[in-house]
Amino acid sequence: MLKFLSPDRGSASEPYSYRSRAKLINTGQVITDLEDVTEDDIVVLGRIHEKEHVNKLRKLNISFIHDICDNKYLPTDDPGAQAKLLSLWRHTNQFALAITTTCDELKEYIQTKVDKPIFVIPDPTERDEEPVKFLFNNQIEMIYYGSWGNYEQLDLNKYKFKDTSLKIITNQSKHYTFDTSKLIKWNFQTQGDLVRQSDIVLLPVNNDFEISKYKGNNRPVDAIRQGRFVITNATTKSWLKLKDFMWCGDIEEGFKWAINNPVQVKEKITLGQKYVRENYSVDVISKKWLEVYNVCHTRNFR
Repeated sequence: MLKFLSPDRGSASEPYSYRSRAKLINTGQVITDLEDVTEDDIVVLGRIHEKEHVNKLRKLNISFIHDICDNKYLPTDDPGAQAKLLSLWRHTNQFALAITTTCDELKEYIQTKVDKPIFVIPDPTERDEEPVKFLFNNQIEMIYYGSWGNYEQLDLNKYKFKDTSLKIITNQSKHYTFDTSKLIKWNFQTQGDLVRQSDIVLLPVNNDFEISKYKGNNRPVDAIRQGRFVITNATTKSWLKLKDFMWCGDIEEGFKWAINNPVQVKEKITLGQKYVRENYSVDVISKKWLEVYNVCHTRNFR
């Protein structure tokens, strides 16, 4: 059985990767410690694990997979913390049976660092599919959502939209005061509620920001799942897989096209929901995890 290690962190916030890549999946089991694992299990070590977990699994002769969801190899503003993390990753990767990650671009990068089998498993959508809606308010309602790391790369004020209200959802930054007059603190329900009230989901990205190249596409996937049109300038390859179902290009041109072509917008979203259903639903992604388990569990592979 696949067992996803998700250590108890008390009141600390839960990483997105655990919520989407472990607790939503219906293949396997989430565990908080290694007390009940057996030799038939394959343990998935995600973002929060320690060398002690690796060493214990080795002692018990239990195989494990390292799930890497972000490109933490790139330089950061905290080199001490990064050095500690990469030391852990080297230790984990050395003994891992295989590695899983979120997109082809991140897989290709990891291959330059690790000589292990790497499997791509996208994040599943957390959202229920909702009716397609567009231009149903007197004023055009737009919503942006993204982590602080994504948000701080942007200047949303440079975009000029006529008769439009823009709400911004992001998480609390450790380094900056959260301006509640301009920003809305993220949580799962808040995002869902405000997207539901919106006409357009605005998701610009800084394409010059190196880490953007290695991001999964869960943000536009979730918007399409909720029946909303996405406008983005992203050149990220995982996002461009959705280019037939959203606007990818100049942001202001995308806005003009959308409000002048509401029928085509709804058609794009409808086709996009079918694509998301077939490629990013929990059942589909759970089967991908099961396929990885079956491959890794063969005697030749182990």
